[in-house]
Amino acid sequence: GTPPHGCRAARSALEQVMASEENPLTKKTGSPFKVLRAQHYHADRSSRRQVPRSLSGAPSSGDLQLVGNTLEPCLESEEADIDFDTKYYAALLMGSFMVREGGSCDVESGSAYGAALMLPQLARSAGWPLLLTGLSLRVWFFLVVNICMQYSMLMLISREENVLDTIAGQMNLCNFGAGSRGPLGTEITPERTYSWDQWITRVFVKDSLKALFPHRLAEIEAAIDPGEYALESRWARVICCFIFIITTMGEFLLTINMGKLLYMVPTKDESWLTAQSAEAEATQWHEDDAGGEGTWLDKVKIRVAGIPRHWKIFYCLFLLLPKALLWYLCCRIGVEFLMETSTIADVIVNAVAMTFILNIDEMICSTLMSQTTRSMLSRCEEFVLYDVTTEGRMTDQEIMLKFCEKQKWKYIRFKDFVEVVPGKLLTAVLLTAMFIACYFWQKCDITAGGEVVSRTMYKPTIIHENFLQVLFPSLVPRVAEPFWEMPEA
Repeated sequence: GTPPHGCRAARSALEQVMASEENPLTKKTGSPFKVLRAQHYHADRSSRRQVPRSLSGAPSSGDLQLVGNTLEPCLESEEADIDFDTKYYAALLMGSFMVREGGSCDVESGSAYGAALMLPQLARSAGWPLLLTGLSLRVWFFLVVNICMQYSMLMLISREENVLDTIAGQMNLCNFGAGSRGPLGTEITPERTYSWDQWITRVFVKDSLKALFPHRLAEIEAAIDPGEYALESRWARVICCFIFIITTMGEFLLTINMGKLLYMVPTKDESWLTAQSAEAEATQWHEDDAGGEGTWLDKVKIRVAGIPRHWKIFYCLFLLLPKALLWYLCCRIGVEFLMETSTIADVIVNAVAMTFILNIDEMICSTLMSQTTRSMLSRCEEFVLYDVTTEGRMTDQEIMLKFCEKQKWKYIRFKDFVEVVPGKLLTAVLLTAMFIACYFWQKCDITAGGEVVSRTMYKPTIIHENFLQVLFPSLVPRVAEPFWEMPEA
């Protein structure tokens, strides 16, 4: 009469003694697991000792009681039995994710950065054979090509915004919009709002007429209104900046993951190649015997393991640092580019167009790298940061106590409130605010009347920027005489 300890043991025992379909108990309930627990409970109910209340208080439908060493539900009805099943599997579901809260570190499977990190370690583990050494050199060549292409695209956009547009006489857009004054010092209204190309053409026509007919300046000034260079919508610009930052969040998280991997893996010489587990190998031999698709590659496990110190330093300088700098430059230059876009349609299109720059490494991996490299990347196993033996160690009683009973509202903690906060969304909002604030701080001033206008503009003395000038636009040399400043109110 004593029930087996734990739900798995109960199910296993019952399946051995109730295999027949004619068993009346099986017909009655349709669940061998339910039958065994109900049968054990009702058969021994009269002889059981008085048990303590469940951890939640008085017994009720679906609550747990301590009987011997086993947590059992108060089985007063079949509904309670079903409720216990739901609670048990819910505990398994929640527990499977909670034990993995430590996370893991893996190599980017579809990126030139991931290949450049993994292949040298495979070559090192195997003693630098010709094939793996050659593949390592090839992926690093692709990585250099990728970095040069990404940087070149960003440098060209920065050159247009900070050098060429300024030489052409364009002031910063800042917050020029309806309800404030424009670059000419007049009130901005919707019907007098134009993009830069339209506005500068209208100003050119007016200035040309003044030059051709100097004796009719008053008439020209009264008859021709060039309007103002201004925004169509401030909110459209901010929303598009936020959407653009969201599209770069994937690269930001991959950069964090790479830094986490280099920090968390052991700093020692470990092999990234090992044999598959006994279960996987047995399955593979079974497939071979059955005429399956078993291969030598399926008997080898590629995994993230320890990295020697000198390799970690090399990766930080030539892999992690360029990746982080390119992400920063893309976000900063991209937000500046969007903040300098005045029309709604253009700012939406530009927000989408800017995202492809950070995807160049993935395009190179998917189209230019060999199938051998991509296959190795897809088979590389992650480096786990949690105890993988937890699920096998815990008994069903411990599972129910930790992941079911302790999940009740009376055990709520501050950590539970923190987990409700969408961390990635909050990060995207903060990054958007940071880059927009950086734009206003570098390019705009606040007038005495509270208007956010462009700073006094000086033409640069160069037409090409170097790396430091791309990284820090304030280092671009400029002439001493301004070509534009905000008119007085």
